[in-house]
Amino acid sequence: MNNISYIAAIDPGNEKTGVAILSQAGELIHRTIIETKTFNSSFESLVSTYRGINHIVCGNGTNHKHLYPSIQQIGRNHKITTSLIDESHSTEDARKLYWQYNPPTGWRRFVPKGMQFPPEPVDDLTAYVIGMRYTKQLKEQPVIEVKKEENLQELEAKRLAAFKKLYNEGDTNE
Repeated sequence: MNNISYIAAIDPGNEKTGVAILSQAGELIHRTIIETKTFNSSFESLVSTYRGINHIVCGNGTNHKHLYPSIQQIGRNHKITTSLIDESHSTEDARKLYWQYNPPTGWRRFVPKGMQFPPEPVDDLTAYVIGMRYTKQLKEQPVIEVKKEENLQELEAKRLAAFKKLYNEGDTNE
């Protein structure tokens, strides 16, 4: 069984959509920008590549009302939970991240970073910011104490049973 689990974070846009894959601890694993019109097939490919994705978090800003139903369906198809998260000011945070990863050189070093715009789209970094906000929320939630006799297989069985109940799959005589 694959013990690695990931979070997929999505910044939905009209023309392009940012996607970031994070570890549960918030470490950036992968980031990309996808054309929104090809989102479903491109994201399905990412879900197949990163088989350990157990949650998809989507920003609640531009175009989420159009894209989120597709994200939910992909989640149901792969038994992955989904949620929306507030993405207020995430693009500004992504621009700051861009300059951390790509410090200005030459004369641009002397221009305040707040006055500069990155020379390339930052939708993927915006998705990463959204994912980081989600992992921060997870850390702030109270930890539910798990009985010592419950092991990972039992917890996984409970999670799958909850999915079956949620999506009315399997036996209805339970």
